[in-house]
Amino acid sequence: MIDNEILREKSGITIFILSLVFCLIFTKLLFLQIVKGSQYEIRAKENSSHIIFRENAPRGIIYDRESRVLASNRKYNSLVIIPSIVFDNKSKINKISLILSQILNEAPSKIKQELLSLKANDSRPFIFRKDLNLKQVATLYENQYQLPGFTIQHQSIRYYVYGSMFAHVLGYTGNISENELKKSKNEIEKKKDLNDIVGKYGIEKSFDNELRGMNFLKKVKVNKFGQPLFDLNINEINADSFSSSGKDIKLTLDLDIQKVAFNEFKLEKGAVIVINPKNGEILALVSKPSFDPNIFTSKIDPVLWSEMQKNKTLLNRALSAYFPGSIWKPISMIAALEKGTVKADDKMAVGAMYCMGHCFHDWTSKKDIVDPRKALAWSRNTAFYPMADYRRPNYLNGEFITFWGKNLGMKQKTGIELEDESIGSIPEPDNKEWQKKYGRWNPGDNLSYVIGQGYITITPAQAVRMISFFANKGEVVNLHLIKEINSKPYYEKLENKVVKVNQENLKVVREGLLQCVESGTGQISKFKEFSVAGKTGSAENPPQKKTHGWFAAFAPYEDPEIAVVVFGESAGHGGSVSAPIAQKIFEAYFKKYRPDLYEKSNIKKTEVKTNESLGADLINVD
Repeated sequence: MIDNEILREKSGITIFILSLVFCLIFTKLLFLQIVKGSQYEIRAKENSSHIIFRENAPRGIIYDRESRVLASNRKYNSLVIIPSIVFDNKSKINKISLILSQILNEAPSKIKQELLSLKANDSRPFIFRKDLNLKQVATLYENQYQLPGFTIQHQSIRYYVYGSMFAHVLGYTGNISENELKKSKNEIEKKKDLNDIVGKYGIEKSFDNELRGMNFLKKVKVNKFGQPLFDLNINEINADSFSSSGKDIKLTLDLDIQKVAFNEFKLEKGAVIVINPKNGEILALVSKPSFDPNIFTSKIDPVLWSEMQKNKTLLNRALSAYFPGSIWKPISMIAALEKGTVKADDKMAVGAMYCMGHCFHDWTSKKDIVDPRKALAWSRNTAFYPMADYRRPNYLNGEFITFWGKNLGMKQKTGIELEDESIGSIPEPDNKEWQKKYGRWNPGDNLSYVIGQGYITITPAQAVRMISFFANKGEVVNLHLIKEINSKPYYEKLENKVVKVNQENLKVVREGLLQCVESGTGQISKFKEFSVAGKTGSAENPPQKKTHGWFAAFAPYEDPEIAVVVFGESAGHGGSVSAPIAQKIFEAYFKKYRPDLYEKSNIKKTEVKTNESLGADLINVD
């Protein structure tokens, strides 16, 4: 009896405990399904989905000044890899490498090496190959069950409409490197990841934050191979994940002028820069050798890359510094006139000059009597040497030449919105640090300096700003390439730097530049109905035998609206190799913008004339 009661009591306790446990389980299930159900549903979806790519937003379009497209976007297919999924099947790496090698037409060993270089536990997606063709895409889809962790992603890629024509201005784009990520400075840059396409050179790099836009965070349902099944509901994507295109940029460049400058510059190496001297807008900028920036949208061929490095193809020669030679003489002349070393109507004997036991001569030994204008027009070194002769009272010393060089923008950046612009070099004869590096300044250095040789280098961009000073009758402009960003003016107004200079002295130099084209070494660029003023230059460039060929000019003389510098690296005489290119550019400009002058001009045919007193061919002088 007692045993039955005890048994019933124990059974009741057991039933109670079991009922309590079931109640707790039921309550917990009710809590998980009803109260927390939506949260765990999202988590379950998250566990079976991946952020497979930050889909690159289309970059902003780049236009010329007349809204003609220079850089746009096109769609392409890329092969994306998620390393953590691939290395879940590490035993299959050899097989995966072999399959990919057949599809991509690459060595299996190379692909395997790239795969093994990735971090096995990295769940971030990486672009493995870009710009796949349709056959490759189809074959990858057919073999996707054998390629866990790989998927095809549709992306936007940069397209440069005119290929190499604008390469050194527009630049190119590519995947951001880990080193570039580490250097991220502001909040916009810190949002970048290793799949982002960024500007690597040119305007694409200088204005990357404006052009890049906001990327799209894309999530998809994946199978056990890490390959997408379907997109998740758009509401489940974070609000900041929606993409927005980058800002459009309008440049100051003129497609028509750029075409002529690019096509007419047939020299192996050099640069052309064309500006509006009144406001510094760059109408054309060419550097050669050039390259097609579209080649950087996919993996570049190592042989081609090696050739580009050998020829310094990526070097923007319009922003690189070289010996100026005789195009420096307008600076020396204005300095001499301002100091009173020479007067406007001085008569100077030319032919040869002796100093310190050495004979300094011209490109010709013929004697002549010239004034400052003719000295410039015929680029007579022996008219300039006496100005810098220390034995002469009130001689033109190096410090004063440097003062005027800096006045006209030398050893300074021009304002152009591109990186890697050289500031060049000019002597600092009184500077102890400069003397420590180069040695004490001597009278021979002074004679070299006055004719644009020795410790002096300038860029074509600085040269066009220098010639614009004479075009503007005493104002130095800042150069710029950006006209508008998202249809808003980038510059309200750029003020020119006004240099304090005697206008009568400036007139002398301007007249010398006019004579250079009208009757001197630059005659090959002469027109009938409008006047061109300029200066040729042939700068020695040891150990090369050929000189650098320069020509800097502006037109019309009375009211200039275009300034041009043509630079031929180790190409020969400026009058013969550079001036003819400038003439074609002037022709194109006036044909388009001033047809009233162009129709009347009927460009004179090139005639190689001889100066009777010198017996010299014009185009082979300087």
